[in-house]
Amino acid sequence: MTGSRRTPRDRERELAEEYPELHAFLSGLCPGQLLSGTVAAIERFGVFVALDEGPPHPAYPGVGFVRVIDVTWHHIGSVAEVLQVGQRVTGEFQEHDAYQQEARLSLKALQPPGVAQLPVTNA
Repeated sequence: MTGSRRTPRDRERELAEEYPELHAFLSGLCPGQLLSGTVAAIERFGVFVALDEGPPHPAYPGVGFVRVIDVTWHHIGSVAEVLQVGQRVTGEFQEHDAYQQEARLSLKALQPPGVAQLPVTNA
């Protein structure tokens, strides 16, 4: 069955065609850009953020995603120790994950090393 296997690049192309508004939004973001939103879900692998701008994600609770390692400079046992669902946050855009259709964010990029508090934006 030569040629029948789908590659990650095929999936990316399909998602871009199926969700053109989301793809255009994510493709228009620039590394270093600040994005704000509300923590929509906390998982053991990271945090989903419902961004203030852009379309909603078709499958995930938010278009923004913060990996655990990008939450804070300090070691934490669980993201829930420092963030809560509904909390306002601002993060630095790192990259567009075309496979997951997510905006990868870093909260710790806005903190000097050694700072324990997260950059929280009050609504």
